[in-house]
Amino acid sequence: ATMMPPPPDPPPPPPLRAAHAGAFGDRAGDVAVQDTNDEACASKLSCANAGYIVDEWARHFVKPGPMGRVKKYPPIINRGYYTRVATMRNIIECFLRECVLPGDARDGVLSRITRRQIVQIGAGFDTTYFRLRQKAAAPLTYLEVDYAEVVDKKARVINAKPELARQMMVGSRGVYPCELIAEDGDIPPGRGYNPGGESPSHSYRDDGGYRLVAADLRDVNSLTDAVASHLDPEVPTLIVSECCLSYLEPEHAEAVVRWCAKVTSSCEASAFVLYDPINPADAFGRQMMMNVAARGSPLRGILGSAEEQADRMRRCGFKNAGCVDMNGTWDYLTRRNASDVARVVRLEIFDEIEEWRLMQAHYCVAWGVNQLDGGGAMFDAIKLK
Repeated sequence: ATMMPPPPDPPPPPPLRAAHAGAFGDRAGDVAVQDTNDEACASKLSCANAGYIVDEWARHFVKPGPMGRVKKYPPIINRGYYTRVATMRNIIECFLRECVLPGDARDGVLSRITRRQIVQIGAGFDTTYFRLRQKAAAPLTYLEVDYAEVVDKKARVINAKPELARQMMVGSRGVYPCELIAEDGDIPPGRGYNPGGESPSHSYRDDGGYRLVAADLRDVNSLTDAVASHLDPEVPTLIVSECCLSYLEPEHAEAVVRWCAKVTSSCEASAFVLYDPINPADAFGRQMMMNVAARGSPLRGILGSAEEQADRMRRCGFKNAGCVDMNGTWDYLTRRNASDVARVVRLEIFDEIEEWRLMQAHYCVAWGVNQLDGGGAMFDAIKLK
């Protein structure tokens, strides 16, 4: 009898990234995780160049290859990245514009936006803030957290690009070290960037509510020290983390989730939303784990299922929690914005439906909401159902 050929390897997973994920003192591991930031930026730019999403700022953070070319990813990666970006954008949009909470002024959407805070853990070179600024939808505070090296590099890129420093930053002079703020709160004159070029504490700000700070996620006290002075505990807060906690050791990841539950417990309808890989035990999951480990940044804290993600949220202090894999979020997007999904499926020839659904089953969006006054509105907005 003829032997059947072995099944093909699953397609490579989309790039991941996180903040401070290596073991303490593991400099090589930290650098490997930082490198995933570059991969994530390249995949986002590929997705934008192929027409899946609009992101006119991603190109500023991607280093071109030979002849000025940028990497092009296959359709399966582009469609997967679209699902991730569109889902997170919808959640943020709901938080800023659609949830009317107790204490919101009655004079429309703008008053709600100015009474919101967003914290992005492991932000890397994410461009969400620039998009919100362009849409006149930037919240009261938008706080990004990452490695000190990544934070300093992002500050340099912002200040080197007039399209970012002058058009996207409040005050039109880029970002400058938080140490330069005078004790009486006056903003120093001029551009503000000190001669040394970097903040001693690796923390930057613009003249408005944008903050860019460094913290070590393996030490929640470091995280508290980095962000506490920038947040108002009485303002509804959305904490976002994308491909971050799965790099941490399980106990460190759980400590971060507990920290998020504590930070969001004192204000109404606040939430924590994460995007992470799951299901490492099947054939695709094992290949995914090997691919990422080969880059020097193993997924130490990956959870086994969507149910485990929701259980961890509840165990760590969130009163309401849920999780869906990315097949579920695709179905959600199809219901919420059918015309955009119809546009996307026509962009590239795509016959890898089974492989794509398999890949999507290995990534998820999980959320925890503290059900205080107004929490029902927030929970309904982000539960993706």
